[in-house]
Amino acid sequence: MFTLSYTKNGAPQRHPLRQGETLVGRSPECDLLLDDVSISRRHAVFEVSADRCAIRDLGSSNGTYRNGVVVTGTELDDGDTVTLGQLPVQVHKSLEDHLTLTDDQVMLDGDATLYRSVVQVGAAGALEASVDAGRLLTLLSDVGRLLVETDTLSEMLERVVQLVFDAVPADRCFLLLGGGDEELTPRVARQRDAPGPTQVTISRTIFDRVMTDRVALLAANAQLDPRLNVGKSIRVENIRAFMCAPLWNRKDVIGVLYSDSQDVGRFSGADLDLFTALSNYAAVAIERARLTERVLVETRRRERLQRYHSPAVVEQILSTDVEGDAPFLAQERDVSVLFADLVGFTTRAEKLSPHEVAQLLNSCLASMSEAVFEQNGTLDKFIGDALLAVFGAPFDQPDHHLRAVRTAQGIRRRMEELNRDRGDDPLAVRIAINSGLAMTGDIGSPKRREYTVLGDVVNTASRMQSEVAAPGQIVIGRATFDRVRDQVSARPLGKVSLRGRSDQVEVFEVDG
Repeated sequence: MFTLSYTKNGAPQRHPLRQGETLVGRSPECDLLLDDVSISRRHAVFEVSADRCAIRDLGSSNGTYRNGVVVTGTELDDGDTVTLGQLPVQVHKSLEDHLTLTDDQVMLDGDATLYRSVVQVGAAGALEASVDAGRLLTLLSDVGRLLVETDTLSEMLERVVQLVFDAVPADRCFLLLGGGDEELTPRVARQRDAPGPTQVTISRTIFDRVMTDRVALLAANAQLDPRLNVGKSIRVENIRAFMCAPLWNRKDVIGVLYSDSQDVGRFSGADLDLFTALSNYAAVAIERARLTERVLVETRRRERLQRYHSPAVVEQILSTDVEGDAPFLAQERDVSVLFADLVGFTTRAEKLSPHEVAQLLNSCLASMSEAVFEQNGTLDKFIGDALLAVFGAPFDQPDHHLRAVRTAQGIRRRMEELNRDRGDDPLAVRIAINSGLAMTGDIGSPKRREYTVLGDVVNTASRMQSEVAAPGQIVIGRATFDRVRDQVSARPLGKVSLRGRSDQVEVFEVDG
């Protein structure tokens, strides 16, 4: 069986893949519903049969990647990272079918059983007193590299188990994650010189003891200790000695680390101390890997959002409790739409080199965008040398009319500042604002979607900018004027006829 693991709202999630097909996407019809904004409604299908797992992209907007390489269909291996849009998902070949936890009541208080408090082992000087200096130095060096060099959680877990084999004379090692409300789940099972065990049975009593009491234990002779009520799991596996320690990170137990051997007396007290210290260090490394994955997801979300929204709006979107993609679902909203266009830029560009054109355009559009973001507006798109911004979406802004006008004034002011360095070659901008109901949200085709605004209010604003506004002028429609007339000085320009409209439109000019 295969399992997917990913992060949702900062919390780790796991989803077992059943035999057959598992549809993944944002649509409620999907078997695995993922509400990340970068994922399509029907994004991909996981296909599982026996020991095989494959993925097939369904023409998603933002693509499907296997270990960073875009794919349309491919087989997956244990430990692969599949990125759906911008959401990384880890693929694990589940060990539940191979590692069984029994309810055998194993007594763990025999004379041949040693205990170490994870707190005591972590105390200053504790290890130096019991562990050879060379072994301790090697462990600290390996753990340091583990923290610096390893990023993905699956790789981190594999490296931790390898460190166990390097540090202590164990024949087998198992790493399980869980604790609290999360069920204890095997994530790595390895033998020293062979592939993972085919069938393993371990008593749950051992794990419950170390997790509850936060102690590490060593049973030096599990089979022969007369006070150890040997359970079925010990007998079946012919275990002679084992060690088990909690993965303890300051306050929380996030799993357990277990190793065993068929040789009597294989482990010593120093081995237990080193094993316990390693489990403590491993817990820190695992939490770091989890945090890295969360930061990566957050960074990708921010990168996408910052193409459209001001930093303040991005923070609001990321901190809101609404379901992941809700702000981007297409819906009708009362908005103000702003068009700003550089005057005569095409003619000007004929006299410049391509590099100079790009440099000038980037400078102007960047300045205009900042004016939009200052008022927490949404940058819909750049259209050549023009800019389209919307106010009142994706979140309600009761004063969106005034925000749009203030943005227009800010754009005009910024252009005047740019012109101070241009001498007798000034730039001018035409701006128009119109308010009303429009359709906003992620709109497009199954291959590509983008956040935008549609409707008559948008078309009218575009016509007002191109047919009415003069260079340096800000014109607004009647609906906008009625909402800002007490806060903004404006004069009527009368009713005008616009191309493509049968009715005339009343417009006003915002004073300087």
